[in-house]
Amino acid sequence: MSGKTPPALRAALARASKAQSGIRAAEERHVPVEYLRLDEIDPSPFQARKDFQGLEDLAQDIADNGVLQPVLVRPLAGGRYQLVAGERRWRASNIAQQPTIPAVIREMSDLDARTHGLRENLRREDLNAYEVARAVLELTSLQLGRATTEVQAELGSASPSEQALQVLSEVLKFVDKELTYLSYRRNYLPLLRLPEHLLSAIEQGAPYSAVLAVRSATPEQQREWLPLIISGEWSRRQVQKALQEAKATSKSKSGKLATDWEAQMKHVTQQFTAERLNSLDRRKRQKAQRLLSELADLLEG
Repeated sequence: MSGKTPPALRAALARASKAQSGIRAAEERHVPVEYLRLDEIDPSPFQARKDFQGLEDLAQDIADNGVLQPVLVRPLAGGRYQLVAGERRWRASNIAQQPTIPAVIREMSDLDARTHGLRENLRREDLNAYEVARAVLELTSLQLGRATTEVQAELGSASPSEQALQVLSEVLKFVDKELTYLSYRRNYLPLLRLPEHLLSAIEQGAPYSAVLAVRSATPEQQREWLPLIISGEWSRRQVQKALQEAKATSKSKSGKLATDWEAQMKHVTQQFTAERLNSLDRRKRQKAQRLLSELADLLEG
């Protein structure tokens, strides 16, 4: 596999780095930024972060002190703007009922916006495992110019193309998670196939390793255990231990049922003799014969 970075991705990374440097330089020089109305700004469709809980403290700080770091936006048609970086500040400003927010405006393509948004998120805030998995897939798909479902299927296959592996390799270096294709495929791609309620648990802060472990639990067990995983009380080890204990309990119950069944059969066999059958009245004898016939039919079926 070639170690050469694809030109389009290399250019996007360079532009993102330049934009980041420009914002920092503007902040250091205290250059005035534009103040945009909150209702003029749309959220980014490329946002890697899905969990925006816990904004109350940030909203209170903004209400008291204002937004100290400008958001980054790109202009859209019709005089509107789209967030590239700073969605937590934008959302918290809405909660704080601020009419405007300081913003740096930059012309950006979809690739530039997606690249910069991912970089900003990873530089400032830790994404959870699902958000990393999704962001890496989306950036790889964007660079390849293909649908995410198609790229996801290829990366999970036995023989992905050299081009897909090369682009994925560059994206994994960019997110600075020390990930390789194999570790991404083994630990992150499976998260994108989880059912909605398990994804929700990850977005609420549940360790992804514990969520992966709880996949094999029954729906009833998942309803009982997921709150413990989300709260941090249970790790993967506790989930595995609970699964083992549940399996042992189930096996014990099965063994007890088998023992009870054998005891009942032994008792019936001892009692169900021709002499005993003939001693019954006609109604009971007919019922016993009918039950015996039904049992034989059941076992044959």
